[in-house]
Amino acid sequence: MTDAILTTTTGATLLLVLARLAGLFVFAPGLSHPAVPVKVRALAAVVFALAVAPNVGGAGVPEAPGAFLAALACEALLGLVIALAAAAVFTGVELGAAHVAHQMGLSLGNIYESDTDADQTLPGFFHLLALVVFLGLGGHRVVISAVMGTFGSIPLAGFAADTKFLHSVTALMGAGFLLALRLAAPVLAAVLLATVAMGMLQKTMPAINTFSVGLSVRSLVALTVLGASLAATTPLIERAIVLLQKNLPLLTRAG
Repeated sequence: MTDAILTTTTGATLLLVLARLAGLFVFAPGLSHPAVPVKVRALAAVVFALAVAPNVGGAGVPEAPGAFLAALACEALLGLVIALAAAAVFTGVELGAAHVAHQMGLSLGNIYESDTDADQTLPGFFHLLALVVFLGLGGHRVVISAVMGTFGSIPLAGFAADTKFLHSVTALMGAGFLLALRLAAPVLAAVLLATVAMGMLQKTMPAINTFSVGLSVRSLVALTVLGASLAATTPLIERAIVLLQKNLPLLTRAG
């Protein structure tokens, strides 16, 4: 009878640990990359859970089925929130690149040929650039260490999203949005000036079809400014990732 209870408690502990770690392999940068097969990610999550579960006390695991399901949902929510906060930098990079691609007219490719992914080329490039910087700075180790550290600060079935935790999540999300604006700002400003210049040209020389010429001019200006500002993009992403590395452990302690 004692062995059956011990087995049940150990299995429940393993499930709760697995639920908290699952977010790493769903949204965390690098670990959730589409190039990694889903089966490999699932196996890695199970291996991590098996390594962590013996060191986590199962005293707080609820025995009632309803309470256990609620605790399981809270553990999954905690892991997902931490992974999403870690991915805020990549979301900001892709958002900024999407704005640039839209201003360059790459999004028009889907209008003429819906099967192409021309509007995803630039965000994909910047995503890979951010991933290289992230892995080079050891960001994947920081994310894993942060999630592992929650087992010491937040016991199983003991997570409660307070104001301090939500404020930390909001701060990281805001940093990602600010990164998007900084990445897209040079191109947006240059395209705005080019648009104003084309509008003034249209007023002074109405015979010129600025609508057809404007698309090429906007693309050329955006591409030129993007190439000129590309050297400053990597340090900008690097500073955002360093900021993430500093704030992510604070986020896990805030919970």
